[in-house]
Amino acid sequence: MAKNFLVALLLIIALGCKKNSDDDQTPYKWKRDLYRARVSNDGPAVFNSKDPSVAKNPDAIFLSSSYIVLTEHRRNEQQDSIYNASGRTQVYKYEKADN
Repeated sequence: MAKNFLVALLLIIALGCKKNSDDDQTPYKWKRDLYRARVSNDGPAVFNSKDPSVAKNPDAIFLSSSYIVLTEHRRNEQQDSIYNASGRTQVYKYEKADN
């Protein structure tokens, strides 16, 4: 009886500790573009969102482009990191590149 209880408990713990939906196993090749917000007379140079569509904003200034290999989860972490570390003045735009 105790063995069955322990096995059931282990199964519940193992199935309950699933990863979130972000893919942290499969690496992909990404084209990464870095944009900076343009200074305006109305206020500070900041992006209101880290959403990649912000990079299409005509007030965004293209800085650089590179190719990197990352998982989806790491890509999301890098996007959050540059946005927060730059004080919302820089944002990465990612596109999956053909291998």
